[in-house]
Amino acid sequence: MSAKNQNNSEDNNEENNEKISEERLADGINSQRLNLILAICGIFIALASFYATYLQAEAAEKQVKAMTMPLVQFGHGNHDPSDNTKSITFSLTNSGMGPALIRSVVYKFQGKKYYDVQDFYNTCCLSAQNIKSGDINTNSTKGSKPYTLTSQLFNTIIAGQDSQQFLKANFKDNKPEFWNKLNDARWQLRVEICYCSMLDECYITEKNGVIDPIQQCPVIEYR
Repeated sequence: MSAKNQNNSEDNNEENNEKISEERLADGINSQRLNLILAICGIFIALASFYATYLQAEAAEKQVKAMTMPLVQFGHGNHDPSDNTKSITFSLTNSGMGPALIRSVVYKFQGKKYYDVQDFYNTCCLSAQNIKSGDINTNSTKGSKPYTLTSQLFNTIIAGQDSQQFLKANFKDNKPEFWNKLNDARWQLRVEICYCSMLDECYITEKNGVIDPIQQCPVIEYR
């Protein structure tokens, strides 16, 4: 073989070796890129899976909260549909799904606070009866008390979609002056209610339909 041919053969071998090296390098780079892309895709899939799990957990938590959340409102009226008579009633209604544990009730009337409905009753209207609190109403044909406290509210549990009546005053058992005075006063009365759910989440409300979460209900000493 001539020296020229031998040189050409060596040059071709070097070129082939360089091409092979370049191809191997390209394959290595492509392989690294592929692994990197797969790793990034895996991270995104993991993040998406985590976010989906988070959304499911949040939705489940909201569902549980909605199923256990109470919504307590103060209500009053002046008619008893059971016997179609005039009767002033005060009640708390739980319009929520979960039961409510009543922790405190404050009665606000003409700029003053009362922690017992009887104190509000005595202040607003009892003078119109000309009798002392708790005495027998001699102005009534039946000689009955001027009002009935049907229940105490502190630590009372009101089931979801249920109500608790706590004061009732019949027209027939009272002087018209007194009954009309109480009938007017009930519109000026504001009731602040603090209550907790079975999950120990507490709320305070004074306006119907407006509730504010609270860390814990205020401690009030009831007599």
